Amino acid sequence: MLIYYYPASGLINGILAIILGLFVLTRNPADRRYITYALFCLSLFIWSCGYFFWLVSSTEANALFWTKILVAGAVFIPVTAYHHVIQLIGISTKPKVRLIMLGYLLSVSLFFLSPTSILVSGISPKLNFPYWPNPGVGFHLHFLMFVFFACKSVSELYQAHKTSIGRRRNHLRMLLITIALAFLGGGTNYLLWYDIPVPPFGNILIAFYIAIFAYAIFTYQLMDIEFIVKKSLIYAFLLGVLLVPCYIVIIWAQVVFFGKVSPTFSLISLILLILVGFLFPKFRFRTEEALERVLFKKRYNHREILLRSSREMISVVDLETLCQNLVQTVSRALGVGRISLFLIDEVKGTFSLRASLGLVSDRLKEFTLARDDQLVRRFARRSEAVVREELEMANNGYGEKELVRRMGEIEAEVSLPLISKESLKGILNLGHKDRRQMYSEEELEVLSTLANQAAIAIDNAQLYENLKQSQSIIHRANRLSSLGMLTAGLAHEIRNPLVAIRTFTQLLPERYADIEFRESFQSIALKEVDRICGLVNDLLSFARPSTPKVLRGDVNEIVEAIARILSTEAKEKGVTVNLRLAASLPKILVDKEQLKQVSMNVILNAIQSIENKGVVEISSRLFLKDNRERFIQIEVRDTGIGIPEGDMENIFNPFFTTKEDGSGLGLSISHQIVKEHGGYMAVESKVGVGTSFYINLPASQVDYRRAIDSPQIHEKDFGS
Repeated sequence: MLIYYYPASGLINGILAIILGLFVLTRNPADRRYITYALFCLSLFIWSCGYFFWLVSSTEANALFWTKILVAGAVFIPVTAYHHVIQLIGISTKPKVRLIMLGYLLSVSLFFLSPTSILVSGISPKLNFPYWPNPGVGFHLHFLMFVFFACKSVSELYQAHKTSIGRRRNHLRMLLITIALAFLGGGTNYLLWYDIPVPPFGNILIAFYIAIFAYAIFTYQLMDIEFIVKKSLIYAFLLGVLLVPCYIVIIWAQVVFFGKVSPTFSLISLILLILVGFLFPKFRFRTEEALERVLFKKRYNHREILLRSSREMISVVDLETLCQNLVQTVSRALGVGRISLFLIDEVKGTFSLRASLGLVSDRLKEFTLARDDQLVRRFARRSEAVVREELEMANNGYGEKELVRRMGEIEAEVSLPLISKESLKGILNLGHKDRRQMYSEEELEVLSTLANQAAIAIDNAQLYENLKQSQSIIHRANRLSSLGMLTAGLAHEIRNPLVAIRTFTQLLPERYADIEFRESFQSIALKEVDRICGLVNDLLSFARPSTPKVLRGDVNEIVEAIARILSTEAKEKGVTVNLRLAASLPKILVDKEQLKQVSMNVILNAIQSIENKGVVEISSRLFLKDNRERFIQIEVRDTGIGIPEGDMENIFNPFFTTKEDGSGLGLSISHQIVKEHGGYMAVESKVGVGTSFYINLPASQVDYRRAIDSPQIHEKDFGS
């Protein structure tokens, strides 16, 4: 019985090695770990095939031939095993790389010597084996390489296992045990070569080693072992269903034509059938694609353009651009001269023209399709392309005649529905192709795929437009809210100088002859009027609606103006506003009105966060991030109540607020505005101590250098 065990172990090792090696390689052929493992499996496969045929050989010549094949594979096993261990654990230093390169160089040299007597000097009977090989001079080098790389592989895994934690540690422990057993089991093959009377009983342990390492490779790629098991079972079942009948036919044919069954021929046939069954699906699609490129180049290019466009359009969020791209892509890919795209108008409940190309009739620009239109109702029932010519040939009644008439009105030969979330978003209409060629089934299938992707992209673009409109409404609401608060504060601020002017005006008739009084009145009145004008101008500047205008502006001027406007609010709460603005800051590209709104929101928040008397300090400076990016930084620091740690991650979220009468929109809008300027906002806070908000806006390099040379600080206080 044992005489059958040894060749069977070689056969099992070989089949398992080639199947797992190919399976792992096809999962990710670009990954070096997968390639190295596949090379290791290939070496094992060559060695195992030689091993099997050597042990079943009936003549000395055959045995000698197969032992040389065996050795040709065996010389690569030690170095490929060590190589894929190093790559799996992810430790690849220069000494290790040099060692691997030396190992491959020696293995290649031994491979070219394998047909000679340098590795296998002859054949002789040993124990129960009639044809056991004798080692040549070169075989000793191979044996030393086996021992050396086996020890190195076990050592590397042991060191990696010692320094690892958690799940990876468990995996490495499993690999360490497996590789140690595999090398010990494989090492039993060498004992009889050196006349030690121990047969290769441990050879089968190599099979476990191959399987465990395949599992480890996938595990480190975060793949579930259940996936591998399911795939393997499915492959095994399909191969069995397809190959068993073929193998039975091969056996039957040998009996019919030759009168006997050859085990060697049968085994070779089985291995070839397994390889063909496994590799055919992999090569079929690549071969089919290559032939299409050569024989049907034009059609292949059409399909590639349309499929690529369907993938790219998902990233387009501008509806107008998306519609034009869709129309132009289809026209360019298929050579269609007339195209129209109708999209649903949710408000009116009709489909109107959004993009077109080459239409003859100008009336189509104002043409609409109602929800009860024959074409719309057709797509509501069946979400598939409609070909006008097929409808004309079918002639199935009034409904389809009406459909043909409607397609003629919109100059369409083919109409495709754009459906997203089971809802009809639009209709894409195509005219005749170049030379009035008909649309193939493949083209209609690709166009349907494109239409589905376009529907999703259009849905996203419409959502984006709605979001922009909502943000615009929120911006206006927030601005009006801030304006209301400012107006209330400014009314009080303006009343004080008006009282002074009114008092002087009442006293003027009685004391007109007093020159000192007149001069004092004139000086004070002009000063108070200028103050009122300044406040009103600041208020108008903030409140005046304007289109976004990005120009070079002085950040200090904008911040100081807002601080002056909010000084009344600060005084009423007993808050002192201190300004420490760096002089000679570079002017940067900014929308002044939007930055005013940001400054207003952040400074006002700082003032309102102080329950009793306190200080708000506003400073500006130049800020270098990561020694590369240059920013102008506006810091607004308060001595308020601070922000709890649990709320920190939500403060820039819309509608998040801790105030009873707050909208939760101010900081969200500010964050969005700064982000659109290419900057970012940051916050630091400690409960009971205060909060600092940092507004960082990008600055140019030239202006940055100039500002570094003159870092003076301009200070100003708005006292409580």
